[in-house]
Amino acid sequence: MKNLIYAFASLLFMVSCSQGTAQENMTVSELNKVEFNNDDDKVVLDVRTPEEYAEGNIEGSQNIDFLKTDYFTSSIEGLDKNKTYYVICRSGGRSARASDQMRAAGFKNVVNVTGGMLAWQAANLPVKK
Repeated sequence: MKNLIYAFASLLFMVSCSQGTAQENMTVSELNKVEFNNDDDKVVLDVRTPEEYAEGNIEGSQNIDFLKTDYFTSSIEGLDKNKTYYVICRSGGRSARASDQMRAAGFKNVVNVTGGMLAWQAANLPVKK
């Protein structure tokens, strides 16, 4: 009986942990497969500097500079926390930190794009200049 209770408690714990936010990381190849089709509930959020963003970005993405800490924090306050955000930067470091900050601020679905724009361009995926 004790083992049955332990097994049930373990199962309940695993199920409750899996009910959190959506996938936390994805590759650029996975992002490229996401169908946006004018879906306002999905946003590619580029957290590079405006200068980096101007050098090339993903069509339809939104730019909020993560390095300007106060600006980033105040900017994300105005975003819809129920949308899904695919966060990308140059190589994946800033986007990981930005994703963590967004989750801590109550965003439900935040996905860090690993490898960033360097991986996007290395995969010869489309870049808007």
